[in-house]
Amino acid sequence: MNSIVTERGGSPAVARGACFPDRPAWPRPLMKCEALVHDSVNDVVRLPGHHATAFATLLGFLLCGEESASHAFGDSLAGASSGAERAALAAIADDEAVHACLIDQWLAGLPEAPSDLDLAASRRFFKRLQSRDRALHFARIAALDASVCRMLSQLIRSTALAPCRSLVSGLARIRSDEARHVSVSRALALRHGMHREDLSGVAADIDAQLAVLMAPAEPAMRVLTGSTFRLGQTVRGATVTA
Repeated sequence: MNSIVTERGGSPAVARGACFPDRPAWPRPLMKCEALVHDSVNDVVRLPGHHATAFATLLGFLLCGEESASHAFGDSLAGASSGAERAALAAIADDEAVHACLIDQWLAGLPEAPSDLDLAASRRFFKRLQSRDRALHFARIAALDASVCRMLSQLIRSTALAPCRSLVSGLARIRSDEARHVSVSRALALRHGMHREDLSGVAADIDAQLAVLMAPAEPAMRVLTGSTFRLGQTVRGATVTA
């Protein structure tokens, strides 16, 4: 099983960044996280071995993304914003911290994942999302979150995870939040000068990079869903590649 940092009573305390250990540790949103954790963690520990290992592989990537987003929305983007925009970004950062807390708790109940995903490559990918051009930065985040939504949709529909109702509910909670983040990030990209017709090019570039980054995890996705990653499709009616 993976290790987890706890405080008195066994509650999660502070996350040690799995992908960004050089960044300051971020406080776990205990109240929001604990409301979702208990039953879903019980589901996780009951997963059959091959499903558990595959799920851990995919969660490793998701956790890296949530850590990256929490730092981006809470630090670089929110810090350069003001008023309603800053409040919206702070709310998203809080969502991402809840997601990271939940995913980290799931990982604590799973076997160590094989090193299918290159963490160094993942760190480079997420760091490259950043840009001094705020419109481009928001557009890249919107594209990434849309792709994450598609991956989560595949997992939510997975027959392998179907018996794990609380776990699926947790995945659906993350997906719902991420879909909302797509809308907010796109709107901010447009507000900061991105042309609507350019969003598709940014999304196509992100999808191409994701296809390379996630290729080693294709077997894990096949174990759980019977299919490969689906990129360049629609999230709640918002197409990111057309």
